[in-house]
Amino acid sequence: MAPLKAGERTVVIGGGPAGLTAAYLLARAGHVVTVLEGSDMVGGISRTAVYRGYRFDIGGHRFFTKIEPVQRLWEEILGEDFLSVPRLSRIHYLGKFFDYPLKAKNALSGLGLWNAITIMASYFKAQIRPCPVEDNFEQWVSNRFGRKLYEIFFKTYTEKVWGIP
Repeated sequence: MAPLKAGERTVVIGGGPAGLTAAYLLARAGHVVTVLEGSDMVGGISRTAVYRGYRFDIGGHRFFTKIEPVQRLWEEILGEDFLSVPRLSRIHYLGKFFDYPLKAKNALSGLGLWNAITIMASYFKAQIRPCPVEDNFEQWVSNRFGRKLYEIFFKTYTEKVWGIP
């Protein structure tokens, strides 16, 4: 495919952070850009909604990068609106709160001895005999964390947030 030339029309599908970044960079390079977004607000699940005067983050996502050019780009785009806010993310499961991203000691101690043993056994099994094909999220997570931890934490979260099993 030939590189785009300035002035050419481009359609970007999705008004989340990736789509908006692509549109911004294309427009800055002189392209005519149309962003198609399925909802009435941009930002995807990284946006904040206001309801009855309260602000709600739609998803648990936040901006984080170790890539300096990406950091500078977002600071350029947002200027003074780029805020740094410390956050604590947790998963509420079986009446307890667990750190997110998961931390082994916190997860294993909070789930009890029997669950900790089955999680560790599942993890070691995945390390010794991983699924040879990783063509879906379930296989990818199970190979890295074990099937049991996938079933306990990751499965219901991805079904709820992404609508995929």
